[in-house]
Amino acid sequence: MLTSCQPIAEPAIVLENVIELPVAEVVTIPEPQPELEPFLVPAPGDVSGFPRFNSRAVFMYNFETDTVVLAQNEHIKLPPASIAKIMTCLVILETVPYLDALVQVTDEAFAPFESGDPNMDDAATAGIEPGQSNVKYIDCIFGLMLPSGCEAANILAYNGGNGSMDVFVDMMNAKARDIGAVNTNFTNASGLYEDGFYTTAYDMFLITKYAMDNHPLFMQISAFDTYVMPANVQFPRGYLVGNANNRLATHFDFPYAAGIKIGQIYEYFVDGVRLDGFSTLVTFAEKDGMSYLLVTLGAEYYNEDRRPANNHFADHYMLYNWAFETFSLEYK
Repeated sequence: MLTSCQPIAEPAIVLENVIELPVAEVVTIPEPQPELEPFLVPAPGDVSGFPRFNSRAVFMYNFETDTVVLAQNEHIKLPPASIAKIMTCLVILETVPYLDALVQVTDEAFAPFESGDPNMDDAATAGIEPGQSNVKYIDCIFGLMLPSGCEAANILAYNGGNGSMDVFVDMMNAKARDIGAVNTNFTNASGLYEDGFYTTAYDMFLITKYAMDNHPLFMQISAFDTYVMPANVQFPRGYLVGNANNRLATHFDFPYAAGIKIGQIYEYFVDGVRLDGFSTLVTFAEKDGMSYLLVTLGAEYYNEDRRPANNHFADHYMLYNWAFETFSLEYK
């Protein structure tokens, strides 16, 4: 290593009155103590009388202790509805380096909604128009995750899959297998019902936690209340899309939860037979130093009066209250 020190030309003068420096005190460095590991009290396995819920499948996880708090039917295969868009978002975040790049908004992205397939009717949209030339990947991601725009999902799929929905769906399924979600099969990017399109509560937990752990932008997007979409013919000054995932805060007065993704299908058809729809939901909640990830599938869309219900949000509200009131952290 080069230094800027210069040698002394003359011998140093020795002073008669030498100042004695105080002897440094001996400091004892304490031995490192092992880190204490947190655990839940009471242990989830000791808890009886779980609250009743509407959803067919439930998976609830505590981050601080890496503990499964509650699981019921977590491996049964059920349609995901729009929580499938979590994987659509994840694949784009992992494969597109510049989210400010423009996408091509082709007619193909809108074709399924005009195909005559009743399972593609009445799809939620983000207000993007065919042929719009000022839309970026990041706009589509917000349009995908906040208002659950199905055309935004298709636009991302065709752009991320080199013009092919099939290629993009293969990417979704390959990523699911990499993560360990082996009981999931995606058939489109939007979550609209199709035969053979299924997942499990456990698999959606794995997919969501992976997105949270590896892509900070994923949770940042989930926290937005509104996003300004680019101008188009209908909205020449741009327009706002709202977050449809935050009903725990707005409808249930529960500010501790952030909805990651909602899924709802009010009706679907199997072999021409109409069936009542269902709701799915993935949320994150944090309170008093404890945080949870909760996935539910298969809540009934309608209540007893045949009106749309918030059964999925009611389940999350009830289960979070139960968890925060039941468990505390201790260390050993």
